[in-house]
Amino acid sequence: MAAKQDLISAEDFGAAWPFTFEEGYVACHAGNAVTVMDAESGRMYPLNGAAKGKASALGLDDLEPVWSDSPEISGTKVSVSQVIEKGLTLCR
Repeated sequence: MAAKQDLISAEDFGAAWPFTFEEGYVACHAGNAVTVMDAESGRMYPLNGAAKGKASALGLDDLEPVWSDSPEISGTKVSVSQVIEKGLTLCR
């Protein structure tokens, strides 16, 4: 079964947008594995533990280089929880 996906963008999320790219596709794969794909490069990244566990099977890249630093808290990243929640709604 193909993963269900949905287009998301920095415009939709505003300051809560956690990535360095402007738009992408959030997807839900088997086992509630949530990924995001950079719409421009086509590279896909794991967003939750289930996706990290399947990273090699799904051909995922490391999220770290495209995950934005938090402007509020030095040394932390912008939360991906809203994107994961959106991805999990696709699993249902």
